[in-house]
Amino acid sequence: MLKSHLLQDFTQLPADFYRHQLPEPQPHAQLIIQNNQLLSQLNCTLNATELLDLTAGTLQQVDCQPLAQKYVGHQFGYYNPDLGDGRGLLLGQWHDKNDQAWDFHLKGAGRTPYSRQGDGRAVLRSCIREFLASEALYGLGIPTTRALTIATSSEKVKREMLEPRASLIRVTPSHIRFGHFQWAANQGEKHFKALVAFVIQKHFPQWQIHPFQHQAWLIFDQACQNTAKLLAQWKSFGFNHGVMNTDNMSILGETFDFGPYAFLDDYQADFICNHSDYEGRYGYNQQANIGLWNCKILAGSFADWVDNGLLEQSLQAFVDNYYQHYRQQMLHRLGLDTTQSTDMTLIIELLERLNRYAIDYSLFFRRLALWQTESEFSFFHLLPEPEAFSDWLNSLEKRIQQEQITDSVWLQRIQQRNPSVILRNYIAQDIIIAAEHGNTEPLHHWLKALQSPFKAHRALSKYQQPPLAHQKGFQLSCSS
Repeated sequence: MLKSHLLQDFTQLPADFYRHQLPEPQPHAQLIIQNNQLLSQLNCTLNATELLDLTAGTLQQVDCQPLAQKYVGHQFGYYNPDLGDGRGLLLGQWHDKNDQAWDFHLKGAGRTPYSRQGDGRAVLRSCIREFLASEALYGLGIPTTRALTIATSSEKVKREMLEPRASLIRVTPSHIRFGHFQWAANQGEKHFKALVAFVIQKHFPQWQIHPFQHQAWLIFDQACQNTAKLLAQWKSFGFNHGVMNTDNMSILGETFDFGPYAFLDDYQADFICNHSDYEGRYGYNQQANIGLWNCKILAGSFADWVDNGLLEQSLQAFVDNYYQHYRQQMLHRLGLDTTQSTDMTLIIELLERLNRYAIDYSLFFRRLALWQTESEFSFFHLLPEPEAFSDWLNSLEKRIQQEQITDSVWLQRIQQRNPSVILRNYIAQDIIIAAEHGNTEPLHHWLKALQSPFKAHRALSKYQQPPLAHQKGFQLSCSS
């Protein structure tokens, strides 16, 4: 019987872009969850035994050529030349029925040539957090890598305490990071041209007709556009990534590498989810600035091959692109499909009130559907001082009238565009604790809910209330 296999296209690049490396298998591992929605979307025919074989790193059932990628990056603003896949391995690509290639990447694979002082392992806590976050963002329509499976075993890993070892398969069309281009540029023209050709062939074949310099600029310009749009989507749904180093930035503009992330509870413009981020560099309200900073760093890697005027043109467009997408996203959440000159004023005045009175960000939008209905007390119950919102609500009412739609149409828009469930950190922690004690039912239940967050989910009604004071504002570390 023929084994299933994954192709490996990363070896098209020069050999020093990577190092072949076998994973350090998990002993007696078990698969605790698989993403059936994603398996279906990928037309993936791997069975549970084969998925466990890949996720546990045993590689007895599936043929592949795992490798660790080399890249560099700026971490908290400082250049680090010693980066690479320190605990992950690119297993290869699965091709769907349309021949779209999807990278399968094993996180928690064990030591690699780029592990430095790390053990290369991951723990159950961090794998569950990545699994849930990637699927939560996907459910909200935000570009992100996906999570396919988690495997765990009785092996313990030392972090702040002993924790169960686990591993996860991440799925995305590309694992090319800003840091790959930084490294290739440092190596010289041969490597940079090879990386440009690889990215063009794999992701933008329509640009192969252009000369090399123009291809390179198109990659950079697209990365800037995609990043600006992504950060606007993060902000509109209250998502704080926490570690926006350049090695965590996807060239395709996907949310990449989940560490101490958070979705806002109360709206706090200056919220910082990473308790190691003492200066607030990666705080919620700084993400657009950092995204632009990262794109400027990326521009430096293209500068020897692309006209500076073109690079500057892309960078100057970043801010306009960001605000255009952010305005559009916020209007969408407010049930508005047209644009008016006063829209940013409406948005800014709302955010000022949410911030001043510490209103639950997600619930405000969801319960806005109850305003001017028989259940409007549930909306006003969120507001400590409802009268402070009266002028803003009057402005919103006038703005809705400009849409020339019925109340029922507006109500339907609000319900379809604002999630009833959001992945709050205290919920993720409850799911993790249950799984660590052998109960994965909450994990499976929440996966289904987060993949369809705009449905009512009445079985989760207790999570559709404002969290208690001790459940709010979790800050987390980069430990994984």
